[in-house]
Amino acid sequence: MAGRPLSPIPASTPPELRALVQRLRDAKDASGKTFETLAKDGKVSESVVRRALAGKTVPPLETVKAITRACGRKKDGMAQAWYDAKVEEVLPGVQKLGPKLVTSPREFVESMIFMRIEGGYPPLQQLEKVAGRAPDGRTRLPHSTLHLVLHRQIPPTEELFTAFMEALPVPAASRRHWLDTHRRLFADAPARRAWGQPPPPVVRDEPPAFTSCEGADGALARMDRNEEIKRKTGYLKEPDDYELLGLGYLNSPAPESQWWDEAELAAWEAEAAAQQPALKHVDLREVLRAYNDRSDPA
Repeated sequence: MAGRPLSPIPASTPPELRALVQRLRDAKDASGKTFETLAKDGKVSESVVRRALAGKTVPPLETVKAITRACGRKKDGMAQAWYDAKVEEVLPGVQKLGPKLVTSPREFVESMIFMRIEGGYPPLQQLEKVAGRAPDGRTRLPHSTLHLVLHRQIPPTEELFTAFMEALPVPAASRRHWLDTHRRLFADAPARRAWGQPPPPVVRDEPPAFTSCEGADGALARMDRNEEIKRKTGYLKEPDDYELLGLGYLNSPAPESQWWDEAELAAWEAEAAAQQPALKHVDLREVLRAYNDRSDPA
């Protein structure tokens, strides 16, 4: 494998990536080292070196630096060549703007991506680790949230953006101007729920209206009885009535610590059963057919 030569750079390779790969190949040829020696001196694997010189994707910045050092070269513009190739890959055709020239949330997110490229384009998990935790113990820069921000699905909060700049790091002299731009563009963004705060209660739509019929009246009577049991025991065993009326399944299991007097419950149920008239079975299909017959015009 060490003696196998590299194939020509593919014709489809973008210009900036082609220029970077050609620089790396020229540096290797000038050093006179084999792939095996180059990998050993650069403290990377031979396969990593071959992929970097293949010209199919932009290699990581650390790989470019390792190959450059192993070839005995100084920086020699390699970092700038890598930056141009990465911008061409991630933000093709996008121009970098200063904080005062950014006028839209889209341009602001693109500027964040430029910041990430300037920092070597580290993985989001690495940025989360570098940002550390807040005094209350929460993660300052969750990689999942940052992923949504960089894909323009949610706006960045000032706190997250500050942690993002510090993790890269963005020069301190520039942070104040970028924070001013953030406040200008995202002043009306809805505030996110604070960490540890419970979500707001879900307001469900009112149940759909239903036509009164004998079956529904019977269901309501059973619901009244079951609600009283729920207040006593915290548990209901007849969800069918709720489903019948379109109210959904309202039952919930009783807490494990719930306790009641079995004798008191049995006595109450017996009393309720004696007061409640027997309900005959109702075929709802027949009720609906009769209702439809009455509704049809003569």
